[in-house]
Amino acid sequence: MKSRFIFAVPTVIAVVLAAPAFAATGSWSFENPKITKGEFPIRSACMMPAEGKLTKIGMKGGESMSKESEEWNTALQNLVEGHLKSASVDLVPALSTGASGASEDEVRQVVLQIEQKYDGISAKINRHPKDIAKSRYTLGDDVALLPCAAKADVIVFVRGEGQVVTNGKATMTLFVGGALPAAVLILTMADAKTGEILAFARLVNVERFGSKFMEDSEKVYGPGLNKQFKRLHIGEYVGKK
Repeated sequence: MKSRFIFAVPTVIAVVLAAPAFAATGSWSFENPKITKGEFPIRSACMMPAEGKLTKIGMKGGESMSKESEEWNTALQNLVEGHLKSASVDLVPALSTGASGASEDEVRQVVLQIEQKYDGISAKINRHPKDIAKSRYTLGDDVALLPCAAKADVIVFVRGEGQVVTNGKATMTLFVGGALPAAVLILTMADAKTGEILAFARLVNVERFGSKFMEDSEKVYGPGLNKQFKRLHIGEYVGKK
């Protein structure tokens, strides 16, 4: 099932992440019908570490923004976790050993293994997201090796990628066109027991001036998360058995 939503930010146009440019398409999401029909209540979530990547686009091309990327990671993690908590969803960090008896290093290795599997299929999901409704994407039951999986309904992946345009490049863009400050937040949910991908959402932002996705992630992506959670009925079944 597909949903579309538009954010009230300056000069919002539809975009899809390229490398590093963005092209027009719009924010969208696809979900497995068993979630949108309320057959798979989400009351608890295992949170994988967020990964965000920012690139500075200047007159001479692009360059990595390592420090800013780390700060953005934290902002995106806090954003998604904050909205889940507001919906009274119980959260468990993926790196938590819990009562499993596993060491921190062992859990870290499992998290890395699951992240590698996710990275391996995320591009396929992005190209053919409709197949989520057909249960064609899975991380495999290895996800059950995560200690947090025993206490979670879903495993949540948070990814972000964006570009920040320098003042000189922005000025040139005004006259001849070109790169705009832009970013995409990708939210993926998988069944914590089977690894099946249940939801995949792209929340996109493009701006004429500034980089609001870095300065105020809540303002830019919060409304989109609320709409997405409503589609997934997150919070509606908390406390109900």
